[in-house]
Amino acid sequence: MKLGLFENPYYRRPPPETPSMAIGALPRQRVTLECGEVTYLRYGSGRPLLLVHGIPTSSRLWEPLLGDLGERFDCIVPDLLGMGLSRPEAGADLGSPGQAIMLAQLLDALLVDRVLAAFHDQGGAHGLQFLRNYGERVDAVALCDIVCYDNWVVPAITVVEALCRFPRALHIATRLGLVDPVLVRAWPFPQTTVRAPVPPALIDDWLGAMREGGERMQYFCAYVRSQSPCHTADTASVLGGWEKPALVVWAASDRFLSPSWAARLCADTPGAPDQPVMLPFAGHFFHAEVPRTAAAVLGDFFAGVGLPG
Repeated sequence: MKLGLFENPYYRRPPPETPSMAIGALPRQRVTLECGEVTYLRYGSGRPLLLVHGIPTSSRLWEPLLGDLGERFDCIVPDLLGMGLSRPEAGADLGSPGQAIMLAQLLDALLVDRVLAAFHDQGGAHGLQFLRNYGERVDAVALCDIVCYDNWVVPAITVVEALCRFPRALHIATRLGLVDPVLVRAWPFPQTTVRAPVPPALIDDWLGAMREGGERMQYFCAYVRSQSPCHTADTASVLGGWEKPALVVWAASDRFLSPSWAARLCADTPGAPDQPVMLPFAGHFFHAEVPRTAAAVLGDFFAGVGLPG
């Protein structure tokens, strides 16, 4: 990894931690819901733990943590509707309100009443809507480098949104080898981690829609175009009424969502400690860099949450 402009050139960053589960180790499972066919990973035993990814990722983002988390929890990790291998019904709402409905329908289908929940990135916008509309089903929440307040849309996604207006052209450009050199080698993927590049297995999974084309590409582009800052504008009002346990976890070197947002979330969330838990020498996709540390932080927090009633 290249050093930052003002970093000591003799400083060596720590290596990434060895994940507790290899990327791609778990087969995706499928369930048909009213909103579409949703794919998900499931692993472990214990209290149900819902783990929600963001953009442009998939359920695989959380996989490096699942070996550890699965020893303590029943981990349920869906591909958002339109992302990964999930296939929305025609006309399904792919924005945050629709994703919250999908999460509720998924839990219903799996016969899960209440969950612990962790949200990341754009999954945070969906999570806020889930807390607003289905908060009684969540016993505790962890907010991890989430989209919130008015920090959406970040510049990297503005570019992706523009490209997604022309799905066929984007697919052709990807097949011609014009996209990977930009996204993977120049910007923004190299800026999402600190210790080492994003693992190729994650890149392949996340860019699968662009490379495959067809319906999957249409779903991906529809998801990207469906995201709106109006669904994060009421962050303070949603979290201001959240008095159940909460934890804010943030990558200390996140270049897309500054740790300042973490401090603001702590201040606005009654159920959260005054200070966020910082993950040192980790970027936005901390899951690929400090999976053992992140799993320990989340696992210890959720393990300390008492049973309802």
